[in-house]
Order: sequence, then C-alpha cells, then structure tokens
Amino acid sequence: METLHLSRSSLYNTFGDKRTLFLEALNLYSQQVISRTARTLDRSPSPMAGIQTLFDELTAEAGSETGAMGCFMVNSVAELVPYDPDVTDIAVAYSDALQRLLTEALTQGALQGAVTRKQTPKQLAAYVFNAMQGIRILIKSGATRKQVQAISAITLNSLK
Repeated sequence: METLHLSRSSLYNTFGDKRTLFLEALNLYSQQVISRTARTLDRSPSPMAGIQTLFDELTAEAGSETGAMGCFMVNSVAELVPYDPDVTDIAVAYSDALQRLLTEALTQGALQGAVTRKQTPKQLAAYVFNAMQGIRILIKSGATRKQVQAISAITLNSLK
C-alpha cells in the first residue's frame, strides 16, 4: 500500500474486500505465470530447451528471498483447495493451462524424436507439472540449488 500510496479504504473501495482483492491477485498471478511460460516455450530453440529453461528458472529461485516465500499459487492451493471453490477454480484453470502448454511442447519434442514414446505427451506434461510444483515446495522449505538441479536433471532425463 505504501508503494501505491493508497490507504486501506482506497484499496478496498476499489476491490470491495480482502477476499475479492485476494482472488484478483491470484488470477493476475496465474495469468502472468501462464504467459511467461508460453513465452519461454515459444522463444526456445526447441521444446526440450524450453522445458530446460523452465527448470533453470526454478533453480535460480533456490536460496533466494523470493523462493523462500514460495509460489503464490502453490501456497494458495495448499491452504485453500478444496475448501474454497473460487480458489479451486483458479487453481484448476492454472493447472490445465500450464499442462496444455507442456503437452504442446512435449508433442513437438516427440515429433522431433527428443521425447520418449512410453507415455503420451499429456501424461508427461502432468508429470513435469507435478515435478515443477514439487520443486516450488522444496525451494520454500530450503532446498539448495544443487538439490533442485538434481531433481530437474532426473525429471528431464526421464523424458528421453
């Protein structure tokens, strides 16, 4: 509020109440992560390079103040899903969107021969998404960069 030079009453007059503000912030965060992920995957020289970049970005958070706070979405899911239907809806949309982006990348990777054919790209996308969310939790709980790099390497190698 200090940064925005707003009083609480101004902030709540804009959003109505704390809950509405929270849901708007979670929606905005979700859209930013989805957009950033799409850009990373689109701008990478190959699908696997894009997925590697996503894991590298996670690794960079290990040991940082931002990483210690955790992921806004993961924190919200851990605390509020399935008890809050609005948060559940946002979380499901977030998960679906990220897994759709990963499925597209892994489908391209499979067509290029860079991804295993033992599982479908959709199954692999769910696996990669799970690994990324798990890494976010580990970072919040104090995992080192070395630990995150090891998990990332195992995950990426399992796609080959």
